[in-house]
Amino acid sequence: MIEIKNLDFHLHNLSESNRCFNEEEKLGLLYGMTNLEEKLNKEVYLWGKIEGIENDYYITYNLNNDKFFPEKKFYYCNNDYEFKQIIKGNDMLIEKIGKKIPFTLFTGIPSSLYADDCESIWEEVESQNDGTSESDENDENDESDESNKCDENDENDENDENDENDGSNGSNGSDCSDISKGNNDKSEELESGNPKREGKKKSEKDTKKEKQSTVTELERLSYIVRKIDEEAFIVPYNSVKITNNLEMKFANFTGLNILDALKLTSWVHFRYPKNLTYDKIKNCNTFFLNNFLDSIKSDVPASMWNIKVNEQLSKISIMNCLYPGYVFYHILNTPFYASLYIGNGIFNYDLPFLLP
Repeated sequence: MIEIKNLDFHLHNLSESNRCFNEEEKLGLLYGMTNLEEKLNKEVYLWGKIEGIENDYYITYNLNNDKFFPEKKFYYCNNDYEFKQIIKGNDMLIEKIGKKIPFTLFTGIPSSLYADDCESIWEEVESQNDGTSESDENDENDESDESNKCDENDENDENDENDENDGSNGSNGSDCSDISKGNNDKSEELESGNPKREGKKKSEKDTKKEKQSTVTELERLSYIVRKIDEEAFIVPYNSVKITNNLEMKFANFTGLNILDALKLTSWVHFRYPKNLTYDKIKNCNTFFLNNFLDSIKSDVPASMWNIKVNEQLSKISIMNCLYPGYVFYHILNTPFYASLYIGNGIFNYDLPFLLP
């Protein structure tokens, strides 16, 4: 994480990997990040730069620690270095557009249109939503059919028992009656309707009515920044820890030696872990759990990560071949590490054909 106080130090170390800013950009970033910190009263970190045809986007972020895992809030600016918050757009629509026009460069004008005719793409998005809603309705109908079948079986069992025992109730009848009561309760709930599901259906109908006909470049910028951040930005595995009280903290990281640094398991994604469960935290023998984030070794393909060591064997650099422009560095046996993205925001579509 590149803070204001360590801005020059980290940028100097990253410049050896051909990721750097000129002096004018450094002064502008220092000015803009300082003003943003005073405005937010929170620490601000440098994320990188998205290169555009006319202007570039400089990206910063701060951490919101109100949730279990810190949430990043991103800010952008152009050459004026006045940072503004990046607002999230319709990710599903932007992803569909990106598949149709994959190699579109940013212009550097936030208000410019990325796509101006989205009606056909909206129909595809709506059809997917309709498919998911139909599957949910089918599940509900299956549950109601099962409850009705159990009710019919219950009535048949009661009639048979009345013929054999003349009013005596068997244990099987009482058990099935209990099941039928539970199923009747479920069917009543299904008939009455779940308010949460009804609310979701109403909201989906409202979004369908308000079809988004255009997508701005700022909305695309929000999607690209968050996607790169989720799939590329990494930290050392033991630099973050979680307590039994579900509190995530940054550990006192002292550095890695060269043998550990060359292992893919030593580096993890700084994002909400996909396989973390409460039982894993609860059953941990130690007070701190420091290996709960997703390792980059599990990425597909894992060979998209390229680890290099400098000639002095004192610093390593890790680059992501899927997102050219991302670089991470760590000075061995020290607590210093940082990462940065400087690129056009387009990932490498040819990577599967370039790997051995």
